[in-house]
Amino acid sequence: MYKNQLQELAQRSCFNLPSYTCIREGPDHAPRFKATVNFNGEVFESPNYCSTLRQAEHSAAEVALNALANRGPSNSLAARILDETGVYKNLLQEVSQRVGASLPAYTTFRSGLGHLPVFTCTVELAGVTFTGEPAKNKKQAEKNAAMAAWSSLKLCEDNIVLWEDENYPYPSKKSEDKPESSKFGSFM
Repeated sequence: MYKNQLQELAQRSCFNLPSYTCIREGPDHAPRFKATVNFNGEVFESPNYCSTLRQAEHSAAEVALNALANRGPSNSLAARILDETGVYKNLLQEVSQRVGASLPAYTTFRSGLGHLPVFTCTVELAGVTFTGEPAKNKKQAEKNAAMAAWSSLKLCEDNIVLWEDENYPYPSKKSEDKPESSKFGSFM
């Protein structure tokens, strides 16, 4: 999924397609892979070794997308295109599925004059409601709400709990006894 999103971002930005390089180590019966991706002259590396080349490349693409998304809305061409593609909605949905929480629920409100509508959207995620900036259309209002939720969740990333297995690149899912909102904090 991340490789596809990064490729789509490159195509929309009129950049060269991302190129991946990989380091393989370990014995033939148990190889480990670490990948880097070159995106528009910037190099992003997978944070951990993975058991397959595909996982390593997806991990590097995830790092690239998160880094580009963290630069904030509309500061760079890549960040503006990330906003347009709705990657924040995809990221929220994927994180929800990973932690076993219910999917994000969007509620949109219309106000303003008939010929100049203003849409405001909220997204509920694990019992917490996030409100995005108003927009001229419903689709953009949903993207703005997702961006607000993602930005807020990224502030919780200091609480990451990693698996003991260094080959597994994702944070722990061992929080079944916690409420959904704390699962997001421990995942981010």
